[in-house]
Amino acid sequence: MLDNVLDGAKELLVDTISALDRASVRDYMVIGGWCPYLRNRSGIPHPGTLDVDILFKRGECEGSLRPAIDALRQAGFILSAKHSFQLLREKAVRGERLIYNVDLLHPSMNDTHPGTFADHLDLDVPLDEEERRVKKVTSIVLPNSAVLFQENLSSKFTEWGITFDLVDFTGMFITKMDSCQKQKRERDAFDLFVALKSDQIDFPAIARIRKGNSRVNKSLNLLSEYMENHGATFDENVAKFAAGFMSPTESPADALQQAIRATHLS
Repeated sequence: MLDNVLDGAKELLVDTISALDRASVRDYMVIGGWCPYLRNRSGIPHPGTLDVDILFKRGECEGSLRPAIDALRQAGFILSAKHSFQLLREKAVRGERLIYNVDLLHPSMNDTHPGTFADHLDLDVPLDEEERRVKKVTSIVLPNSAVLFQENLSSKFTEWGITFDLVDFTGMFITKMDSCQKQKRERDAFDLFVALKSDQIDFPAIARIRKGNSRVNKSLNLLSEYMENHGATFDENVAKFAAGFMSPTESPADALQQAIRATHLS
């Protein structure tokens, strides 16, 4: 029996990677909150994450994730009725049955299949009584993430007996430039601050990438505007997780802006 909710998420990660390894599924990386949790060198405790986000290099190709989906289902994962890109796993934590999720993501859409989702599996399960459509298993696009594979912004990481590709802080920064500005995504602001304090964001590399990537360039410009106009909100979001580890006068937004300006990103 697991002692806490985070331990359940750790076991979920082990289950996920182990299932993919057994099926020889390759060309993916773990992204999201596992990066700042496992790579944290800031001295500020990170609360961890409660799901597993897997970014597949060729996930936009229809049907390409069938082997990964089959491997997870064979390992005991079940499909979500609501979210077509999620697989679920039950864990017992102190006697309580909790459901955890794995999200299947891809970096871009094909020109022939524009949109948010890529279809990988059709089930013999109708969506409604009229039976005009069937339940599908899909992946969902993560904007700005194709560059993670193009620039090799991940590295092998070993923990809890498994080895997997984990996005680095530079890649995490690129994927969270947009999301840290959204409501209900306060933790993303804290994740960027942890990356900054860990001194593991390669700002010169980002400066180089933006020159040839219009989407990264646009996101970075919008982030700079957000820091300029809503820095107090960013600071408040960081403080929700870093209370007691920041000085009263410290501004994470200012620190991030200074790092951006120092490498001519803004």
